[in-house]
Amino acid sequence: MPPPRCDRCGRRRRMRVTLEALRKAYREGEHRRVVLDGTGLQVASGEHVALMGRSGSGKSTLLNLISGMDRPDAGEVWLGETPLSRLDEGARTRFRRHHIGFVFQFFNLIPTLTIEENLLLPLELVGRLDDAPRARELLAAVGLSDRARAFPDRLSGGEQQRVALARALVHRPRLLLADEPTGTLDAETGDRVLALLQHLVRAGGMTLITVTHSREVAAAADRVFRLAEGQLHAVDRLDVAGV
Repeated sequence: MPPPRCDRCGRRRRMRVTLEALRKAYREGEHRRVVLDGTGLQVASGEHVALMGRSGSGKSTLLNLISGMDRPDAGEVWLGETPLSRLDEGARTRFRRHHIGFVFQFFNLIPTLTIEENLLLPLELVGRLDDAPRARELLAAVGLSDRARAFPDRLSGGEQQRVALARALVHRPRLLLADEPTGTLDAETGDRVLALLQHLVRAGGMTLITVTHSREVAAAADRVFRLAEGQLHAVDRLDVAGV
């Protein structure tokens, strides 16, 4: 079955991502563990890039740096024409709320809010509740219009991830960051969520960076990279099975 339509998904000016010689290390007792060691990458506007690698290799750390939720020890993250290191914490938060969407492995829906209220929250944070009809439009696009007044614990895992995807897109971000978006789902449900993710991202003209262990998710990307020993290594999409 083809993904549902979203005629007004909100195409915006796309965002390129440039990582310049990123370095990040953490203290672990008496030891210093280097996670990123001069890592660089350019992601074109509208491109879908998948990041793979062993657990603990630094993939989620890299997403945190790209989003501005963490800061590198050295190097720079450019989102479009904006260098994140030159923004203070408040400015980074505002930038993130307006321009970046997130899809998490464990959904992170607020359990005390209804499904519709979960979608309205990002709009409230950026002062755009006048765009509330978009929340209902996206619920229709992910096939959950009839669950708008339900609470998250009444939905299946696949349904919750579809809500999380709609929430990530409701404020019309230019960049979408997805951390293991199908990691907790069975294969069939994961395939449906992946198809929906690709459809809505393309319709909205967004740049997408996905962290994944899934060969199927990686194979759907335009380019694939493996993070190992603090560096990103390009992977031929035909060789994804060996990553």
